[in-house]
Amino acid sequence: MKKLFLTLIALLLMSAVSMAQVGTPSSPVSWYAGAALSLPTAPEGFTDGWKLGYHGMVGAGFNVAPKIQMIGKIEYHKFGTDGSSFGSNVEGGSLNTWMFGVDGKLNLGAPVVPVKPYAIGGLGIASVKISEFTSTDSSLQASLNSGTGESQSKVYFNFGGGVEFNLGPKTSWFVQARYVSISTDGSATSFIPLTLGLKFF
Repeated sequence: MKKLFLTLIALLLMSAVSMAQVGTPSSPVSWYAGAALSLPTAPEGFTDGWKLGYHGMVGAGFNVAPKIQMIGKIEYHKFGTDGSSFGSNVEGGSLNTWMFGVDGKLNLGAPVVPVKPYAIGGLGIASVKISEFTSTDSSLQASLNSGTGESQSKVYFNFGGGVEFNLGPKTSWFVQARYVSISTDGSATSFIPLTLGLKFF
């Protein structure tokens, strides 16, 4: 049984190598789309006041070297307020962030292997806006809404890594985690996006 199991593994590996070798040549441009969760990490007011968020992203990657891509991307992140963190009968106040940036992606796997780890990092501009709060307490509502409704444009950086899994000659899916830091007034706002997505060659 052990010998049969090892033989099957060897056949699967040879099949994967053969498929990769006879596959169509990769395009110099790749398209990305993904979404999932965003976890607040800092500062304390952000982690206490807002809960686990969600995000979506699209991007276009351009090969600049055999294992390096530059990826232009757009992301949207939204964090809802965490229950009664701002007082009783308070609603609204979601934190909305649009991010426009460029990442460098370094592929760490071998070309013929269908599972490819990678490292990623880059920077860009983030537009951060808190929507208006509503409350039955008018004075609390007025206090919370001072400074909301106007977007701030700030520089951000991010870095992380992920893994790609081949689905076919021109498609793969990926899982990645990053650390994002936005240079907002006072303390930087940071969070960790966990993304599940598709890459089209």
